[in-house]
Amino acid sequence: LIFAPIIIVINFALESVTLLARPISLGLRLFGNLYAGEMIFILIAIMFGQFAMSFSQTLWFLPGLILNLSWALFHILIVALQAYIFMMLTIAYLNLASTKH
Repeated sequence: LIFAPIIIVINFALESVTLLARPISLGLRLFGNLYAGEMIFILIAIMFGQFAMSFSQTLWFLPGLILNLSWALFHILIVALQAYIFMMLTIAYLNLASTKH
C-alpha cells in the first residue's frame, strides 16, 4: 500500500510512452511505404530516361511505359492494402486503449 503511488507513477510513464509511440510508428510506417512506391516511379523514369539518351527514343519508350503502367497498377493495390492495414491497426490500438480492466 505504501508503494502504490510509486507504482502508479511508473505505470503512467510507461503507458504514456506506448500511447505516444503507437501513432508515431503507424505514421512512419505509412509514410515509408508510400514514399518507397513513389521512389520506384522515379527510378523507372530515370532508368529509361538515361537509356533514351544513348539509344533511339522509340526503343526505350515502350518498355518504360509498360513498366510505369504495371507499377502504377501494383502501387494502387499496395496503397489500398496499406490503408486497410492502417485502419485495422488503428482499430486494434483504440480497442486496447478503451478496454476496461
